[in-house]
Amino acid sequence: METLATKTLTVMAFGAHPDPFDMPYQAGATLAKYARRGHRVVMVAAAHEEEWEAEIAAIAKHLGATHLSLDFHEGAIFDDPSHLRRIVVALREYRPDLVITHQPTDYHPDHRALSRAVLGACLLARVAEIKTDHPPHKIGNLYYSDTTSGVNSAGSVYVDVAETWQQKIEALRLHTGLSEKRSVPHLDSIEHLIEREETNLRHRGFQVERDYCEVFQPALNYRVTWAHDLLPLATLPPIEQ
Repeated sequence: METLATKTLTVMAFGAHPDPFDMPYQAGATLAKYARRGHRVVMVAAAHEEEWEAEIAAIAKHLGATHLSLDFHEGAIFDDPSHLRRIVVALREYRPDLVITHQPTDYHPDHRALSRAVLGACLLARVAEIKTDHPPHKIGNLYYSDTTSGVNSAGSVYVDVAETWQQKIEALRLHTGLSEKRSVPHLDSIEHLIEREETNLRHRGFQVERDYCEVFQPALNYRVTWAHDLLPLATLPPIEQ
């Protein structure tokens, strides 16, 4: 009988942009850790820009993932019916066990809109009355990634990424084209973004007495949470020793 310990999971991570490729920044070490354990990881850039395609493909490959675009437009990502339907189609096609996206409090309006859209699509993906080429799919695990620099962020689930944080940093360095964007001062050097990410990894680890961590917040909604007989007990130790 297949159990959670033996099942090959599918993880989908939805980020708004390819410039930078959001999910590798906000959750790349955790996604790489899933991939190392043999799980399927799909990283999504909701907006599509052809100039970044080669770089985001290289980043995804370095993290052990595949990638796709939803062909949305930067600055015009909404949680309206057309955007929700495109996400529902992707969820039903890939049938993830676990979905990750931006927090609804993140700084960028595209991030916030995509967060709402992914939550809505996770609810609608199970609804049989919504017809697509793929059958309905129930998603019970939706998590929000850390916000940019951890500002205005909620997080209660820490993932120890000591084994993959360097892999994340290596992947981010493949995004060399960002150094050519001179209209945004903090993008003048890719090293600025990388320093920010490494600092946040250390900070999150410090909070739970680990070296490097990424933090996530479960999306609490009546359709993506469940009842327990008693309060669930923490597993001690929380990770493999």
